[in-house]
Amino acid sequence: MKLLSIAMAAAIVAISVPTVMTSTASAYQCSNATTQIRAAAPRKWKARARVVKAWSAKVKADRGLAWSVWKIAKQKSRTCKKIGSRWVCLAKAKPCKYVVQ
Repeated sequence: MKLLSIAMAAAIVAISVPTVMTSTASAYQCSNATTQIRAAAPRKWKARARVVKAWSAKVKADRGLAWSVWKIAKQKSRTCKKIGSRWVCLAKAKPCKYVVQ
């Protein structure tokens, strides 16, 4: 009997958790302005990583931590060119922040 009660309680919790999680609306608020920055490195993969880190740092300094996440930015682009022995990359994106309503 006790095992049945535990199983039923677990089932009730499993059913109610998704309902609780979806009851709060969330969205992204994005800037109209595009932020862009350049970074360089001897290897292309390193320059691509550096430019995203530099973009995030610039946005964090300008707007704050909540806006500085590259993964949720809109209209993202990274272009790279080899100049001499170094790769130079340009990152452009519109910063966004996650908001709960």
